[in-house]
Formats: sequence, C-alpha cells, structure tokens
Amino acid sequence: MPSHIKTCDGSKDLEDHLKIFQAAAKMERWAMPTWCHMFNSTLTGNVRVWFDDLPAESIDSYDDLKKAFLENYLQQKKYIKDPIELHNIKQRDGESTKDIVRRYKLESRDVKGAPERMRISGFVHGITNPELIKRLHDKIPKIVDEMMRVTTSFLRGKWQPRITSERNRFHHGNNKRVSRGKILRKEDSVTSQSRKGSKIDSRSSQKLSKKFLP
Repeated sequence: MPSHIKTCDGSKDLEDHLKIFQAAAKMERWAMPTWCHMFNSTLTGNVRVWFDDLPAESIDSYDDLKKAFLENYLQQKKYIKDPIELHNIKQRDGESTKDIVRRYKLESRDVKGAPERMRISGFVHGITNPELIKRLHDKIPKIVDEMMRVTTSFLRGKWQPRITSERNRFHHGNNKRVSRGKILRKEDSVTSQSRKGSKIDSRSSQKLSKKFLP
C-alpha cells in the first residue's frame, strides 16, 4: 500500500479518500480485483463496520463498491447525529448482548466526528452484561475494531467455561464413585480374608485340643 494512502474511519471527507485511492491505484497499475482488496484494507472504525455489514455477494466489482460507498456517504451527509448520541444507545429490557452489539453498530454509523474513546465509552456504558463489561474494563481497548474483536470473541466463547466446569464436575463425581467402589471392594476382600482366617484358626485350635486331650 502506498504510504500516502491513509486509513479511512469516516471522520474525514470520504470523497477525498476515494480520489486519493483511485489515483494511487492507477499509478500502481493494479488489476481491478486488487482495487477492491486494497480499498477494503484502508477502511477502519465506523466505515469498516459498514463494509462488513454489506449483504453477501452484493459487490461484484470496484464500481459496485464505489457506488455503495458514495451512497452511504451521501446518506450520512443528510443526517448526522451529535457524538453525545452515542451515550443514548442503551441495551433494552429483554435485548440480548448480540442484538445490542448489532444495533450499536448500525445506530453509531450516523455519528460523525466522535473520537475512538467516545465510541468505546458509549458502547461500554450502553451494555448490561457484567461479564463483558468486566472483560472490556480489564484491558480497555484503544480502538473500536479492537473492542469489537473482544466482544465477538466473548460472544462466541462465553458458554465454554460453564460447559468445561460441568464436564469437570461430572468426571470428578465419577472419580468419587469409582474410588468409593474400590474402597468397598477392598473392604469386602479384607472381611472375606478375615473370615477365612477365623475358620482356619478355629480348625487349628480344634485339632490341637484333640491332640492334647487325654
């Protein structure tokens, strides 16, 4: 990627970013599929969220990507929310963590000029899942992309500890039952040997008694 092509997070003029990118692509003589791949790699933050949410197979060429990009830009220019609106996106009663994550992405698109810290703060204050909040507070993300990666990882693996715990408890319980069974069998064996020993001692004493009787 040429050094003069900067990343685009939606906070600056998107049309300027498009013009700079196209000029560089022509100079580098990239093949058209490479245009799409390289343009995709310049997107971060809110614009990256927009790109990731595009319908599957909706982009067949760079022209399609450019058209969708400009339409999104023009739509955003018509209605731009104040950055303070980020803190008004709250998780509703009965709304899952997965749903509030998706809604936050969609509603925060229209907020322009908000720094990364404000977007992260708005998200953390809007969710109600205590485990996710703790995870984000333990290592506070520096950018929105990092925050979303942590959140996605949490949503995919949040049940794993519980499943592992249940499995450990199950095996631990089995071990207890096995150990107890071994103890009982050992006790039965000792008791049986004791009984045999008692019978032998009894027979021996009887023989001795008969031997020494007059």
